[in-house]
Amino acid sequence: MKSSDKNIKVCFLADKHDLFDDRIYWKMAVPLKDKGYDVYYLLIGDEIKKGTTKEGIKYEILKIKTFSKNRYLNFLLKNINPNNNYKILLKKAIKVNADIYHFHDLWINKIGKRLKNLKHKPVVFYDAREPYAEDYISLIKTNRIVKIAIGVFSRLIDRWEKRKAKNYDLVITNENIVRDNFRKKIGKAKVESIFNFTDNYMDYQNFTLAQKKYDFIYCGGITNSRGAMKILEAIKIAKKTIPKIKMVFVGRYTPSNLEFRLQEFIDNNDLKNNVQLFPFVKYAEVSDFYNMSKIGLITWLPKKALTIKMPIKIFEYMAFALPIIGSNFGHIKEYIEQENCGIVVNPANPDEISKAMIVLLTDNDKYELYSNNGRKATLEKYRWDFEFNRLIGFYTEALNKEKRV
Repeated sequence: MKSSDKNIKVCFLADKHDLFDDRIYWKMAVPLKDKGYDVYYLLIGDEIKKGTTKEGIKYEILKIKTFSKNRYLNFLLKNINPNNNYKILLKKAIKVNADIYHFHDLWINKIGKRLKNLKHKPVVFYDAREPYAEDYISLIKTNRIVKIAIGVFSRLIDRWEKRKAKNYDLVITNENIVRDNFRKKIGKAKVESIFNFTDNYMDYQNFTLAQKKYDFIYCGGITNSRGAMKILEAIKIAKKTIPKIKMVFVGRYTPSNLEFRLQEFIDNNDLKNNVQLFPFVKYAEVSDFYNMSKIGLITWLPKKALTIKMPIKIFEYMAFALPIIGSNFGHIKEYIEQENCGIVVNPANPDEISKAMIVLLTDNDKYELYSNNGRKATLEKYRWDFEFNRLIGFYTEALNKEKRV
């Protein structure tokens, strides 16, 4: 660490991620604080709150404003309201007087250019974490007329996002498809990927298989498009061969009634002793579930946005030596096959998923091969400390350009 690092003030901003988000808080904010940076985190969430975390991160949460129960009307009213959260967020950010503003999430682009134009010439980074246009097109279910309108809207949003991005010092993505789409519009030099590899805050324990409680784990955002119901159907099939099969879901259920629907399927198909549904847990507690599981599932369905996204769970499963059963497309297929750490399947076919489940539970040689390959790849290549050092390098380069170091 250079002595000048102690004088550098970094302010993170977000509106779709919580205070203890794995990438923003644990992988970026906390390590920066440990290096001597002065770190702030401003976000829009479910409550009004401010303070300093035990890790030393100064934070302030603005409560989400809702103007209508209709999602589309609410979106319109929220954006035309003269005192919306983004304008308040801008005022809070200006008061921080940061050397670096590093914001996450699409709609904070509304204030990104104004941050860049502040008199003290701060560095501004945009963490473009999702293929937002594809999200709108492929993940919102609605009727044909509205779907056409959403398609037009998503294209306009994509152009708006790329136009705004030209104003910043750097755009960061977490995979290369979104990176390359930005590079086509704003140039190669202004866009980099920083991959969401695992970090030191996840506590791997080398338990034996006999010590593990669950055969399978799905951890993360739990939705139908991410294969939740297909997994239950596969467990129902696999149970005929392995009656005591155990599965655990850990995460946020979307929509809110999905957890009820999954539990209803469990009850109706006599799977109460085979499947457990847990809610979202704190980041530090995820390790406990991984350590107690044998195999990781990431069987997303082939929606366009999901064929682009880079699931962090790939690297977390590998880090905990869990062989993976994953979808036969996109980054999921790429990494499983590249590292030979699991089996790819048609995620829409419960029979195919169940066959992979049975293979990994009955073929010890394959299990050990995939387990060892994934763990080895994480230790050698897929490490967050490598990516974090690159982030520090990008910060330093941008600050030097502004002659602030």
